[in-house]
Parts: sequence; C-alpha cells; structure tokens
Amino acid sequence: PDTLSTQHNIASILQQQGKYEESLKLFEQILKVQQSTLGSQHPSSLSTQHNLASILQHQGKYEESLKLFEQILKVQQSTLGLKLFEQVLKVQQSSLGSQHPSTLATQHNLASILQHQGRNEESSKLFEQVLKVQQSSLGSQHPNMKKVQSCLNKY
Repeated sequence: PDTLSTQHNIASILQQQGKYEESLKLFEQILKVQQSTLGSQHPSSLSTQHNLASILQHQGKYEESLKLFEQILKVQQSTLGLKLFEQVLKVQQSSLGSQHPSTLATQHNLASILQHQGRNEESSKLFEQVLKVQQSSLGSQHPNMKKVQSCLNKY
C-alpha cells in the first residue's frame, strides 16, 4: 500500500509537470495492481482511472478520456445506488420489520440491482427471501409473487 501511494504521488507530480506520457505509464501500472488486489470498483482504483482520464484529456485524446470518465461515472452511480439501497433496507428492517411491504419492495429492488451487476448468488438469495415472506403473507397467487418468481426464473 505504501509503495502504491508513493508511486501515485510521483505520477501526480509528473502530471502536474506536464510529463503526461511518464505519468500515464505509471498510473497504468498502478491501476493494474489496484484492480488485481482491490478490484475495479474500489475508490483507489477509480481515483487512478480519473487521473488517467485527465491525462488523456490534457493530451487531446478526448474520445478516450470521455469513454473512461463515463465508465467511472457508471461504476460510481452503480456503487452509490447499491449502498443507498443497502442502508435503506437496514433501516426498514429494524424500524418496520422484515415482512413490511416497503421493506420487501426495497429488498426486491436491491436484488434487481445485484442481478444487473451479475452478482447472481447474492441476488437470488434476496429474491428467495422476498418470495418466502410473500408466500406466507400474500399467498402464491398474488401479483407480487409472480414478479419475484419471474426474476428467480432468470437463474
């Protein structure tokens, strides 16, 4: 971690000095390590990608820069949305209970986000929890049951 931090600082200084090629190469090396150890959605990885996009912009490589900025934004929105749903779900479970319709709706939405991210194991567990509660409280013919079953059938 300290080595990466030092390399990141050096790359930033190179960028500030206008030595974009050197900075770009160093940031690319840093990003490879960050993505393999921390993951591509980690804030440090996103910060390094942001620096890379900025360098590309300074070099006049606007298409590449724009594409990278859009990727970063997509990850940030996805991650933030997921965290927000997780926080809301915790509050609802403690204040309303796990069988409350609002709690179930939030749990369903969270499962959908996970499903769209390809996190199928987590998603299917949440859908199954919703299905179990709805079966006992709403009955198997309720329209909400069919929605959840439809989502589970995708696995």
